[in-house]
Amino acid sequence: MPAMPAKHTIAKYTAVTTILFAISFVSGYAYAVLNPAEATEITQELTAGFEWITELNPLAIMLAIFLNNAVKSLIVILLGVFIVIPIGFIVFNGYILGIVAYEYGRTMGHGYVAAAIIPHGVIELPMIFMSAALGTHLGVMGFSRLRGNISSGAILSELRRSVSFYFRWILPLLFVASVIETFVTPIVLYLLGWA
Repeated sequence: MPAMPAKHTIAKYTAVTTILFAISFVSGYAYAVLNPAEATEITQELTAGFEWITELNPLAIMLAIFLNNAVKSLIVILLGVFIVIPIGFIVFNGYILGIVAYEYGRTMGHGYVAAAIIPHGVIELPMIFMSAALGTHLGVMGFSRLRGNISSGAILSELRRSVSFYFRWILPLLFVASVIETFVTPIVLYLLGWA
């Protein structure tokens, strides 16, 4: 089995993707504050796009959430050599989440937003950040390859290590997050009077 990516490498690039996400989230939130009508429209469109999930049974909902996050996270790693993909993924999702957080915070309260995100988000978001981090690292290596500083073999070796890390850590924890989102978060919202 290939060795795992160096811990300092994962930590460094995870810090980068986390910061990018935070900046994008704040930007999306600020946009929503300045354009509340547009924020409402965007949130309604997103909600309508996921209405089909609410018609599924809880197990199917859990699997849908898990597969959505698992596939996107793997794609971000595999296509990381095109560095714009993992960065764009993080920036876009942070921005959209900022808009949605504002809209639900305005209509339901910020306590609701926290209760709806934190239970599963404390696991899911770090796994998303790590996936984007691994992809971004591969993208940086791709630029180094173009400059002739490293070999294609080094990139392929790092890709194997990243995919191994994904299956060993990221994928199982995304599954745990999907279980929490499906079965625990609704209980939390119910106990707090939001369901």
